[in-house]
Amino acid sequence: MIEALVGAAVGVLTIVTARFIRGERWLYSLGLLTLPSLYASFALQAGEQAVGAKEMVYGVPFVVAGLFFAFVSVRQSAVVVGLFWLLHGLYDLAHSQVITNTGVPGWYPIFCFVVDAVIGSYLLWLSRRIPDANLRQA
Repeated sequence: MIEALVGAAVGVLTIVTARFIRGERWLYSLGLLTLPSLYASFALQAGEQAVGAKEMVYGVPFVVAGLFFAFVSVRQSAVVVGLFWLLHGLYDLAHSQVITNTGVPGWYPIFCFVVDAVIGSYLLWLSRRIPDANLRQA
């Protein structure tokens, strides 16, 4: 339960930070790049280089989407980037069935799922709520 509450707080803090620094155009997209690297770093810390490489292979779609959409307006990318965040949240929940990575802390999948769900849901909401003119300035 604590990991979910902390995950929600981190998700909200990320959104507030992005709005404060006017980074909504690129922050969420580039954030997708970090998602697979976190799981890979857990594997490397556990001395499992092959698992780390496998984590990065599974992370390729997130890296490609993050790099591509970092250069696209928020209005054009919010839905797709939001869906990628939500997709990663589902990956967090199913991670232990997909890859055996002994380096992942027990609390991490729920924490990351909640962060991903908060950010992904916000981006989907944002895509519907803010007029095009405001998004072009973000």
